[in-house]
Order: sequence, then C-alpha cells, then structure tokens
Amino acid sequence: MIDENRRIQAVERAMAVLEAISAAGGEARLVDLAERLGLNKSTLHGLLNTLAAMGYVSRHGTRYALGLRLRDIAQPLADADAALRSAFAPALQELARGSNETCYLAVPCGTREYLYIDAVEGNGSLRLASPRGRREGLTTSAIGKVFLAHDPQLARSLRRAGMLPAALEQELQHIGETGYALDLEEAEPGLNCLALPLRQQGRVVAALGLAGPAQRLRPATMRKLVMAFMRDLFGMLKL
Repeated sequence: MIDENRRIQAVERAMAVLEAISAAGGEARLVDLAERLGLNKSTLHGLLNTLAAMGYVSRHGTRYALGLRLRDIAQPLADADAALRSAFAPALQELARGSNETCYLAVPCGTREYLYIDAVEGNGSLRLASPRGRREGLTTSAIGKVFLAHDPQLARSLRRAGMLPAALEQELQHIGETGYALDLEEAEPGLNCLALPLRQQGRVVAALGLAGPAQRLRPATMRKLVMAFMRDLFGMLKL
C-alpha cells in the first residue's frame, strides 16, 4: 500500500520540475519554471543542477530541456501503453461506433490520477477533443472510480489519507457489484460519463470511458448503453 502521508518534498519538487519542462514543450527558462512552480530560483537551480548531472535535464544557455536519460527509463512504459492500445483497440472503436460519442482508453497513474492513452471521437454533435496524454482525478470521474473499485490497495491508500468520503465508499461497492461506473456532471458541469473496467488475466489494467453532453447522455440512456456494451463486448473486455 502507498502511504499518502509519507511523501518526500524534494522528490515531489524534482518530478514537478520535469513535468513543468514537459508542459512547456520540452524546454524552458529558469525564471519561467520558478514562476510556474512557485519556487525560489536558488532552490530551483539546485534541483535543475542535480537533474542535469544525472542526465534527466540538459542545459542550453539559459534554457533547460528534458534529458535523454528519460527516454531510456520511459521506454518500457511506452511499450506497455502501446500493447494496451493494441489489445483494446477493437473494444474502444466498437464503443465509439455503437454510441456515437467520444470514447477513451485510460490507465491508473499514481494514487490520485489516471492517464488517458487513447481516444476515438464519436459522430455526434458537440464532440469533445481527444484528451490523450492528459491526467484526471480518481475520485470525481467514472474512470477513476472504476480503478478505485477494483484496486483495494489503492482505495486503502486514499482512505488512510482521508480522501474517501462515506458516500464514495458506498458508490465504489456498487460499482464493484454492477461492473460499471457513472459520472453525472461531477467532473465537469454539463458532461456525463460512464466507464467499464478492462482486464488482462483477471486483473483490471485499464478502463474504457465514454463521455457526452448531459442533455444527450441521460442516466437512463447510459444504463441502457452500458448493458448493451457489457453484453456485446464481453469477449473484448476480459482478455
């Protein structure tokens, strides 16, 4: 179990620096990073110097860029994501085709978020842009709740950190029993979502998500859709 109360600030800051450089397009000035992260320049310079010495950051004049060492350590993850996209592409495409809504493939990412690794736009109006590469919170979305409902250790970590209210605990139990999760305008006003777990060798490794305008994706409509998908996609959902 991951203990949310034993986080090391220096490590968090170093990772935040890498994420900030990535968000800036792979290269950024120290002054811009300091403003973005809310760190003083002395502290930030020390972090950047350490990361540069290890090869995770490179310096080009006044700018800092992501280092090539990141490519080496990230390659196994890139390969794993590619394998998941390939394995569940038929289910993702069928979900989008059958619903005419934007559909997503996502994987867990730490104790508080998940990461979109693929998306297929539906054919309906008011389509949503692909969020591939974006992260979202676990406790306020259908996809996040699917991961929490099927990972007791993850749920326990958030419970010990006081991040699982009683109402959510009950909802997670219901999700575990029914096999799907709904988000009725919780993550974003005017947007409803549903999610289904994806398994490999009996373990939930990813989730399928579907999202659309609340005026079109009403709760009764979503429940009908999810029952049809669970029936028609049964073989694709449990590899």
